[in-house]
Order: sequence, then structure tokens, then C-alpha cells
Amino acid sequence: MLLWDIGGQEQFSKLRTIYFKGSNAALGVYDVTSPQSLLKLPGWVSSIKKTVKKSIPMLLLGNKIDLERKVEKSEAEDLSKRLNCEYLETSAKTGENVEVAFKKIARACLDSIIE
Repeated sequence: MLLWDIGGQEQFSKLRTIYFKGSNAALGVYDVTSPQSLLKLPGWVSSIKKTVKKSIPMLLLGNKIDLERKVEKSEAEDLSKRLNCEYLETSAKTGENVEVAFKKIARACLDSIIE
């Protein structure tokens, strides 16, 4: 598995599409302490779908659950349903659900290849 961590900031928008090409899966990560980061995910997902031009497994991750939450879990779950993505919450700091997230996306990649 080859992974790219592409910043969500505007200055990376042109680079993002270069890295999206040839992708077989995607993790959309937002910060549960930043409502603005959740609002940017639909545009990011739209961009990857336009670039990849095929259906790929996507997992939406709410990160930093070890900090004070400012985005309700239900909000993110609703968005993930609208974007047709599975949803999981993680903490990169404590490691909570990080391995689970990578196993889920790896399994989804394998399943999509087998189909």
C-alpha cells in the first residue's frame, strides 16, 4: 500500500489532483475540533471523484478525538452517508482506531480488486 498525506489547505489544491490520479482508495480526514475542516470534505471528495473517474472505497475519519470536540459525531455521520463513505473516529495522538482505519481501507481496496 502506498499512502500520500496531502494537506487540505488551498495552496495544495493543484497538487492534490496529481496525487489523486491512479488512486484505489481514499481517506478523508477532518479535525473534530474544527467545524471548517468538516465543511471542506465534500469539495475534496468531489475533486477525487472527478479525477479518479471510477468508484473507489472511501473512509471518512474524524481525527483528534482526544481533544475537546466542536463537531458533533452525528453531523459527520450524516455527511459520510451523503458522500457514501464509511465513518470512523480516530486519534493520531493516542493511536485510537488508527490501525482499524488502515485495515478497513486496505480490506476495501482488496475487496474492490477481487470484485
